[in-house]
Amino acid sequence: MSKNLPTLFSNRLEINYNKHTAYLTDRVKLKSVLPGIVFGLLLVALGFYEWYNSFGGGGTELIPLQDKNALYTPVFAVWFFDLCFVIIGLALFFTNALLFIRYNKYIIRNNNVIIIRRPAFKNKIILQETLDKYSGVRFRMEFMELGFLTQNRYIVELYHKNPKKSIPLYISKSAKNVRLKWKEYAKKFKLPAMIDTDEGLKKIELKNLNKSLADQVSLGFIEDKYDTYEHLPSSVTFVRKKDKMVLKVRKIVWDIYNIIAWIALFIISVASIFVWFNWDAFTGILSTTLYTLSFIALFIVIVSVQVLFRKEKLVIKKHKIVNTHKYMLFSTKHNEMMKKDIEAIEVSENPLTGRYYVSIVSDKKTITFGAKMPIKDLQWIKRFLIHEIIC
Repeated sequence: MSKNLPTLFSNRLEINYNKHTAYLTDRVKLKSVLPGIVFGLLLVALGFYEWYNSFGGGGTELIPLQDKNALYTPVFAVWFFDLCFVIIGLALFFTNALLFIRYNKYIIRNNNVIIIRRPAFKNKIILQETLDKYSGVRFRMEFMELGFLTQNRYIVELYHKNPKKSIPLYISKSAKNVRLKWKEYAKKFKLPAMIDTDEGLKKIELKNLNKSLADQVSLGFIEDKYDTYEHLPSSVTFVRKKDKMVLKVRKIVWDIYNIIAWIALFIISVASIFVWFNWDAFTGILSTTLYTLSFIALFIVIVSVQVLFRKEKLVIKKHKIVNTHKYMLFSTKHNEMMKKDIEAIEVSENPLTGRYYVSIVSDKKTITFGAKMPIKDLQWIKRFLIHEIIC
């Protein structure tokens, strides 16, 4: 499948199309970047304030109060930490400001489409197209990874073979009702529904969108290809109990995003330990700030380790499928879905990482599973789930 996908900025967006006109702006929300801008400016102000006091007082604040006559030489001069605050603050400010500058605008008037793209460092790009050149309404998911944090972004878009001309219709981080939105826009534009799978871009005619998975198998749209004699994939643990079956990911798979997260956690831990063992070197506002930040850092490390060692599990019961997350100290029920409501099971690609995952979709919910497993193992899971749902 092509990884050449349109660049989208919003995590929550919906176009209002009345069969004649529509207007939409895709950009990062101000409330999302404003905390970073304000916090960045505060860090810059704090750094300059402490820097001024440091040079104004000749650095005397670094001498421990319990022994003012002793000669004390800190590992780092106080101005070094002030400079770090200024640099980090400026980076936060400019990064968030640039995120807000970028935007995409989409205008639909009758059969004409105008797309205006505003990059951060380039001039505006204006594209024009006619509505009849769009071939379908595509539903896809992006599996966003921010270090150890993961979240799905659900996207319904008017598909064009040139990704720069594709138009987002609905974007959300919630799976609730996303398939209903997909159907709604397919009907409005009178185009087939489309979805990215491991076998390429798949088209679904409007008349088949409302059929359950079991109905699609009985009508021959989907085949039950599960082989009971096939070897169990090495990355999956399968347990059959009295009233349920359990599929578990056998081991944790870490990629470059997790490695970056571990490096970040190591740096945070070392910085916190350094602050705790050199507490007497800091006084005033700087001491209070570092004290607060060190405890925040400790909390982040504890939560991060839990997330990094999380495992996924699918519990298949008689009438429903339950998706749970198992952490080091506890487990949580992440999602559940009745078998009769399932309309699709696909192996889809995450364009950000190039990895695949299984998506189980109903009108109102979506379950994702096995985001870092080998594609052959995911295809086995797809065949197995289809077989179990229709039986």
